[in-house]
Amino acid sequence: MVAFSQLLAIPHLHLRLVQSGAGDPVITWVSNTELLDLGSYLEGGEIVLTTGLALAPDDRRWRDFVAGLNRARVAAIGFGVGVNHERIPQPLVQAASAYRVALFEVPLPTPFIAVSKAVAELLRADELGAARGALRAQQRLLEGARGDQQPAEVLASLAQATGKHLALLGSDGGALAATAGFAAAADSADSSEAELIDLDAGGRFRLAVAGRSPLSPEGRSIVAAGAMVLGLALGENHAENARERERWERLTAALLVHHVDAHGIGILAPGLAAPERVRVLALQGTAEDIAAWRRKPRSGLDRLVAPNESPAPAPGLERAWQIVADSPGSLDAALASAASANLDAVVGRPSTLDDAPHSRRSAASRLRALSPTAPLYTAPRVPAVIWADRDTPLLEALLELEGAAPEQLRARAAGAPSRPGDGARMSRRVLGPLSERSDARGGTVESAEDRAMLRETLRALFIANGQRGPAAAALGIHRNTLRDRVARIERATSRSVNDPDDRAELWLALRIEDAEAAGDADRAGRQ
Repeated sequence: MVAFSQLLAIPHLHLRLVQSGAGDPVITWVSNTELLDLGSYLEGGEIVLTTGLALAPDDRRWRDFVAGLNRARVAAIGFGVGVNHERIPQPLVQAASAYRVALFEVPLPTPFIAVSKAVAELLRADELGAARGALRAQQRLLEGARGDQQPAEVLASLAQATGKHLALLGSDGGALAATAGFAAAADSADSSEAELIDLDAGGRFRLAVAGRSPLSPEGRSIVAAGAMVLGLALGENHAENARERERWERLTAALLVHHVDAHGIGILAPGLAAPERVRVLALQGTAEDIAAWRRKPRSGLDRLVAPNESPAPAPGLERAWQIVADSPGSLDAALASAASANLDAVVGRPSTLDDAPHSRRSAASRLRALSPTAPLYTAPRVPAVIWADRDTPLLEALLELEGAAPEQLRARAAGAPSRPGDGARMSRRVLGPLSERSDARGGTVESAEDRAMLRETLRALFIANGQRGPAAAALGIHRNTLRDRVARIERATSRSVNDPDDRAELWLALRIEDAEAAGDADRAGRQ
């Protein structure tokens, strides 16, 4: 970086500081102007040179001139005397003092081009010094690659050379190594989103870089060298990768049928802690997509995947399983990985790792809600995600009546009140952001009008007995528009209109809210 004080220190320019600014600003470039409002053309950090051609010595607009440059965050204002003004106008000095913008005098023997050349030379020398420093840092990193340098050592060297905080992430998003301040830097409100750099073709390892400002070109070259060193250090033999994948798939398959307990994870990966709560993901897609997803390089608990041993639901389709820690970060990463492979997913109910078969059964029971043809014939498309633990609250409430005592059933038939708001709570669980009582905005549902439109679409589809053609005609829209709306409804509710259980839930939820709205209107009329 080139500081303003370096420019003032050049003896042959004979520059004189008239008014200091806030600190010692960094110079990015030089601009000559006689315009009154140059701020919109600047990027910040410029030296602005002017002779004041457009303004008289006592013109009040000097203050506006400085205010605009202050908003543009210029480094300093250079005023050339002896051309249009014998000395720097006093209103300009006062404005520079008020806005704390540095102001210096350029004497008549010194042309503006000399100042521009001096700044260019300073910038060139700074870039050359930064490039030399980056080269030395790259050489140190590459020399370390010849030995047994650990990832934490490489990260520390990168942090020292770039001033950033870094972490080595596995395919499950967990940090395998990190600098001391990475977590705080990544969570800081002042920090930009961490930049992720893949260290191998399969995305098994990634380098995360966090900091308050973007990487400089030199810093980026240093990080690139460090990424190469980490990639070389972490690279393994393809045959060994295949054997490791087979071991983890056998362990996962055993966990899914309760033939082994959680201690098996410690045997394959000593020091890797087993999660307390997990969810089992059932994944469905084309055979090619499933195979590519299984071959993806993995690390940590992300390796708990297994193929499906049952017959394929349709020719060309295949299924697989994954055990994921029941935490937002792990689930989001797993679902994002599945979506990137164009796989539909069913998320099973949470359970302990030893009780993973329970979560697997809940996911398997919802597999019929996935379309057997969409992965084969629909492109492009948004992969479906169904959550088994929040799919049927209304049906479950009805099934509870089967086990109710006779006196409870008689009381309900006689009109005894149930718990207040039960129907409203369950309808909100089913409809999500489509519920009339939901205040959700953004995402799938953008406004109250958008919600009403999607509810009307869902109702028309039910009235047409699920037939898309009559439903589109009743709504006065094209079939493709109806298809897009149905896709939005399914994403918003995490339900499929092709599944009978989901259709029953959605229809009951709509009817409950209709009844509540009618009751509210009736009570308002009586008042």
